[in-house]
Amino acid sequence: MVALRSTRQDRTLLIAVWALTVVVLVLGGIVVSPILLVWGTVGLIAAIYLTRIHIRDTRSRGNRPGDGPGADGAPEPSGPDAAETDTADAEEPR
Repeated sequence: MVALRSTRQDRTLLIAVWALTVVVLVLGGIVVSPILLVWGTVGLIAAIYLTRIHIRDTRSRGNRPGDGPGADGAPEPSGPDAAETDTADAEEPR
């Protein structure tokens, strides 16, 4: 699996999403516009979801159980035989 990490640019975009969501919700409440309230709610759901992903991706890797080189804490095989071990398990002779 690809190890994607959130960056400072992602944090800036997340702050922009929250700011626009608040503006749309406040404006929708002031002018009592149903469409702005709907889009503000959609933006709020998206902002909460994206914040959750950002927080998950910025936590340190060593603090979560099950993370690390191997699921059981054992280091993954490395070196020239590591690739052969993975393919040997996947391909069994018939």
